Order: sequence, then structure tokens, then C-alpha cells
Amino acid sequence: MSTVIVEHRTRPTTSHPFTGGARWAAAALLVTGALLQVIEFVLESSASGNAARVAYWAEHLTRVGVSESVGLLAVPFLIGGFAVSVALTRRRSPRLAWTAACALTCAMVGLAAVHGAEMIAYGLVRTGNTAAAIGALDGADMGLPGPVLLILFMGGAVLGTLTLAVAQWRSPLVPRVVPLFVVAFAILDFAVGWGVVSHSVALVGNAILAWAVVTGYSRTAPNAAE
Repeated sequence: MSTVIVEHRTRPTTSHPFTGGARWAAAALLVTGALLQVIEFVLESSASGNAARVAYWAEHLTRVGVSESVGLLAVPFLIGGFAVSVALTRRRSPRLAWTAACALTCAMVGLAAVHGAEMIAYGLVRTGNTAAAIGALDGADMGLPGPVLLILFMGGAVLGTLTLAVAQWRSPLVPRVVPLFVVAFAILDFAVGWGVVSHSVALVGNAILAWAVVTGYSRTAPNAAE
């Protein structure tokens, strides 16, 4: 009985949650969602103001259509990537990990709703009704759904991103540089508004995390990948 107790107490608590082919699937989720968002923002207009944005849309209907499509397609992959991060962090910081998961899920619901509004505006541009498209993007009179959307999207994104960064910093399965990329993304995207740059930073961070997943990286178990 004593031998069993000793073995149980000395059993590693940082065993990797992904093994075999699951490592590649998890890595693919991390990279695909971030890559699709980079493509979305590269194809989108960097014009300031909805009027200039709609004018750009009218001149580049196919390009903007692809941008909206890949942006919407990114949502399920982003949710999958967040699930991977939760799996990597929940053993060391369960409360932080699950808080981040809930907040980021709310953010993805909001993001999907934002894409829905943009798709309506895009459809109006395609019919030549640019004034209505600008009004749809302005969202000046959305009533109660407006603040709800703002809380879900921006509130969930800010809280979830920063909480996830802390959970990743504490997890031995995540390289310490990864949460720095997460914080950099938050600053560049939420505060500065540099869409292409911020999402490119997020892609690099996710690519490093994907490498860590595939190799079985662990700060406390150097031979975990073997």
C-alpha cells in the first residue's frame, strides 16, 4: 500500500494533454484560425471611417467578399484554438483557464454577430445602396442589442485575452514567450487598432505554441517529447 501511495504522489502532474495524432490536430487549430484572420485583415480596407470603407468595398467586391468569408470561417477554428490553450493551462490554473474560455467564447459569439452585420452591409453595397451600407456599419440606433453586443465582443475579448495570457504564463506546457505575444496582440489590436500587425503577431505566437504542442514541450519535463 505504501508503494502505491509513493508512486501516486510522485506521478508527474504536467503530462501533456495531447499525444499522437491529436498533437497535430491541436497545432492545426492554433495556426489555422490565426492565419485566416491575417488573410481577412490583409484583404480588408485600412481606410479610416465607414464611408471610406464602403467606398473601398464598392471598388473591390470580390476581394472584400473573400475577406468576409475567411473572417467568418476563422471563428470555429479560433474557438478550437482556445480549447487547446485551455487544455494546456487548466491543470496549473483551472480558474483562470475556464474564465478565459467563457470570456473568449462570448467574444466569438460577438465576433460572429459583427460579421453578420458586416455581411448585411456588404450585401447592400453589392446592390448599390451605399448609404444604407454606411448606416448599417455605423449602427447608430441599435437599441439594447448594441450594448449587449459590445459587452460580449469587446468585454469578452479583453477579459479573455488577458486572463489567457496569465494562465499561459503559469503553465509549464506553454513557452514563456507565448503569453508575451498574446499581450502584444491585445495592445496592438484593442488599443492601437493595427489589425494586420496585431493578427500577424497573434499568428507568430500561435505558431510557437503549435510547435510546443507538437514537440510535447514542458519546462518541468525536458524529455516529454520523447
